Amino acid sequence: MSSGGYNGTVYLTETLEYNGSGWSTGGSLPTQKALAAPAGTQTSALLSAGVGPGGSNTNLSFEYDGSSWTSGGNYPQSYHSVGGCGTQTAAIAFGGRTPAPGVTNLSATYNGTAWTAGPNLNEARQNISGTGIQTAALAIGGNNPNPAPGTGSTTVENYNGSSWTSDSTLNTGRGYGGTSGTTSSALFFGGQPGPKSNATENYDGTNWTTSPATLATARAYGAAGGTDSTSGFYAGGSTVPGGWSAATEEYNFGTTSITPAAWSSGGALPKEQGQGGGCGTQNAGLTCGGLTPASPPLSELTDTFEYDGSAWSSGGSLPFARRNNSNFGIQTSALTVGDLNPVSNATDIYNGSTWTSGTNYPASVSNTGTAGTTAAGLVWGADQDPGFLSTTNEYDGSWTAGGALPAAKSNVACAGTQTAALSVGGYEGPAAPTATVVNTSIEYDGSTWTSGGTDVIARYNAGGAGIQTSALIFGGNTPSNIAQATLYDGTSFATQPSLGTARFFQTQGLGATSSAALGAGGQSTVRVSITEEFTGEVVTTNPASNLSVS
Repeated sequence: MSSGGYNGTVYLTETLEYNGSGWSTGGSLPTQKALAAPAGTQTSALLSAGVGPGGSNTNLSFEYDGSSWTSGGNYPQSYHSVGGCGTQTAAIAFGGRTPAPGVTNLSATYNGTAWTAGPNLNEARQNISGTGIQTAALAIGGNNPNPAPGTGSTTVENYNGSSWTSDSTLNTGRGYGGTSGTTSSALFFGGQPGPKSNATENYDGTNWTTSPATLATARAYGAAGGTDSTSGFYAGGSTVPGGWSAATEEYNFGTTSITPAAWSSGGALPKEQGQGGGCGTQNAGLTCGGLTPASPPLSELTDTFEYDGSAWSSGGSLPFARRNNSNFGIQTSALTVGDLNPVSNATDIYNGSTWTSGTNYPASVSNTGTAGTTAAGLVWGADQDPGFLSTTNEYDGSWTAGGALPAAKSNVACAGTQTAALSVGGYEGPAAPTATVVNTSIEYDGSTWTSGGTDVIARYNAGGAGIQTSALIFGGNTPSNIAQATLYDGTSFATQPSLGTARFFQTQGLGATSSAALGAGGQSTVRVSITEEFTGEVVTTNPASNLSVS
């Protein structure tokens, strides 16, 4: 997890939680804080001392229970750049920057209620990195501005529960680095002074050795974590003066390696278009209808295009031109519903080569949410231009009413099946432009809609793929065009790699799973023919001698 910090302009209160593939938002700190002493885990954390607005030091401590922060016992002094490790109820902190300014060798232990000072470090330092537990800790590196400003310390001290002793030194002196591990097996990575470092050093309980595995981005001040010397992560941090990183890098040694999730270029659509319907899979996708680039005049399309995993080809034409229509189904058995200008209740069914008219939808609509197949489909919400709907209708060849939405919605991202659907974000309220853009989600169980997790960003006109318990949401408007993608696991949303091109009104529903999705067409500043393919994170079993960084 990462809590508080500084982004070059303001001190932060936000908490971000990492699940191994993406970040989600946690409870906010009670006050803005950076350069504090950390300890604990994602569900039981401690953050003590630090610096806040105006550069003022603080002695406040806060405890986290996995969802919210509460006040803990005050640190003995108001210092920042303090090292720390241990647990929420058995922590140790050491060193730091004093208000003078100067550096301190103060060390203190925490019992879950109060701090007790001593015994002190042998060398006064700030920006120390810590790892281990309260009775077996390492204080690694740091900076000592006296007498040589900006000098990076190679000093490592080992705490045995009663005193600090000098240990084997680092190969490269630096502070502000990341750590992972114990007093017998540890990692130290990144840091400064001088140019930001990408170096990693391994500790075997006796000596430090430089690892061939370097950070892809040299940086310091990042958030770090890990339980031993075989795994760890480093997130965010400062890259160059005035430069800040949002990257997360993972270190893996031994039995597994991770290939990160990523978007890659796919075959371009034959036309630059957006606002059409889409369904199918990454290797058998379908789009129909939409708008061409010309504006004005706007040109609605009757085109159908089919994707085979590398290229698009023409399919059967729609009976009439549509836009802002929505699809469900697969490439060889699909249904499209809705139109804008004018809104329509017409539905058309595709058999892989031709479209035929189906049973009309119960209302004239556009921009609906959809899920399922032509044997068991689902449509919810809608824009009636003006006015949104809260209705849900189920399809099995004809339409029957389902459970009503908690609020009228339109322009949502969607995924799932008729009995397990997911609706994310979109417009909510009586009608645009007074409607609210939301980041909430709702889930359908075949009869009733209930609240789901909250996305990390409020958006509408986003793409979606997957199922209710594993859905990828990408792009959309805030109202600015965005490229951000998030993954929903049925409980919470976490960040994923962003699209290469920020856009909205991509064809929805392309990609049967959250790990194999398509973002096709849409609009950035103009409508585009771009197709991007998403591949989810892959964990691979490796020989024990393998070393990898992702």
